[in-house]
Amino acid sequence: MGLSLAIELGWRGVPVTVIDQGDGRVPFPAGEAIFSRTMEHLRRWGCAEEARAESAPPTDYPHRTVFATSVTGHVLAEFDYGVTNRSPGAYGSLTPEGPAFLSKFSFLPLLERTARGLPSVDIRFATRLETFEQDSDGVLAVVRDLENGASETLAGAYLVACDGGRSSVRRALGVEFEGMFAQGQNFAVHFRAPQLLDLLRERLGGPAVQIHTLSSARRPYITVVNGVDEWRLSVYLEEEPEPKDAVAWVHEAVGAPIDVEILAAQPWSGHCVVARSYRAGRVFLAGDAAHLLWPKGGFGANTGIGDAVDLGWKLAAVLQGWGGTALLDSYELERRPIAVRNVTEASSNWRSDSQLAPDAALGRADAEGDRARGEMGEMIRRSRGKEFRCTGVQLGYRYSGSPICVPDGTPEPPDEPDDYVPSTWPGCRAPHVRLPDGSSVLDHFGRGFVLVVSGSADPSPLVKAAHHRGVPLTVLRLADPAAARLYERPLVLVRPDGHVGWRGEQAPADPVAVLDRLRGAEAGDPAAGSVMETRPVSAGVATRQL
Repeated sequence: MGLSLAIELGWRGVPVTVIDQGDGRVPFPAGEAIFSRTMEHLRRWGCAEEARAESAPPTDYPHRTVFATSVTGHVLAEFDYGVTNRSPGAYGSLTPEGPAFLSKFSFLPLLERTARGLPSVDIRFATRLETFEQDSDGVLAVVRDLENGASETLAGAYLVACDGGRSSVRRALGVEFEGMFAQGQNFAVHFRAPQLLDLLRERLGGPAVQIHTLSSARRPYITVVNGVDEWRLSVYLEEEPEPKDAVAWVHEAVGAPIDVEILAAQPWSGHCVVARSYRAGRVFLAGDAAHLLWPKGGFGANTGIGDAVDLGWKLAAVLQGWGGTALLDSYELERRPIAVRNVTEASSNWRSDSQLAPDAALGRADAEGDRARGEMGEMIRRSRGKEFRCTGVQLGYRYSGSPICVPDGTPEPPDEPDDYVPSTWPGCRAPHVRLPDGSSVLDHFGRGFVLVVSGSADPSPLVKAAHHRGVPLTVLRLADPAAARLYERPLVLVRPDGHVGWRGEQAPADPVAVLDRLRGAEAGDPAAGSVMETRPVSAGVATRQL
């Protein structure tokens, strides 16, 4: 998450230093499912097209998930929504960027290149955060170069810990996780199998990004890595594995003794925990330092990138002088409920999956086998489908109860993991709609606030209030009646992160008060024009320990 936060801050012109004790290499592939919302952020950063063009697996590889007795056995159920890394499929009407399936071997280098391309971003690998201290003026962080042993003290306005589940920063702050640890023990294997892709075409009707099997109680499932010959296998495990077990598990999942080369293997545990708090003074937690969850649905990295975007624009606003003193308090109030929602949903997906039990009848070539497979397929479609078309999780999260959104008294829209209904209810992601020039309305969000105007509504009171407060605001007019209907109100004020902050039939009676609330200003906060003398130091030191 450190790289994502660095990009968000650097894209906004804020100086940031990333401290990483690793060397930048990816030791193990995981977290390939990149949500539409995350791809929308990459689109804004200018690297979404590169992510798709240089992706592994290839751009035309289908995002198809198959449940089968084994790769060479019987198909029980499948989930395919026409999505590839090039085509949004069923997501096309909802977003300008469909989901992507990107190997970490290509995704993290892309983020690093994007971050390094921003003049205000400094990335330091082989560097460890030793200690830090903070006061009312900023944070001092002592870091050590692991190659030459030299230490250095960095001064920053803020420190953001993106250093994973064992975060040393979180421990130093005394912040604990809440929830359930190690709900299950698992083992993952990165392997090479040149024959597997052909077997998928021959026996399972074509390539798939995941193949879940019911070949044994271990329930081995295979995930694509490069779309050619590299894969990852995971098993539910209660005992310590033997080195030879990994090959046997692959053969078990495939149902045939194919050639297998083990590249790496490691144990892992599924968790359902969220940090008790996300902030201590000038130090913040983000990503796995703030929440750990089951990799059932791909929620982990995407939730962390959402943290980075939410915190990034708020840090920038405060450092650039137009954000109020309460703006940074809203980070925890907005993002922690989303983490609780997502870790709970991921755990629910795991529980649903763990209820699927192998049955010898599934492999029978008779009427009893047909019956067993039909019943199991129906159970899978009923209980597991919401993980694989989680449009609500991807696009439907909203900041209900946020102190920097203005409620309008209307009921909150439904929040279902597998269903997304576009809405401009305050706190929701502003809906995607195509404009006459071919762009998405989302392409016009990001730098500051955007007032989306339709019909004859007068935006001038809010424009004048923004000018008075020094808040960046532009006006975007919707001429298309269908787009205006989608936005539900003639005036919709969209925040820099693309979420709706306020909406109305006409300008508010006190537009300055509305802008003050949205910028996190408390009573007595000065206007932005009088607090622009922010000292020239780094916005944060984002640490991520691999």
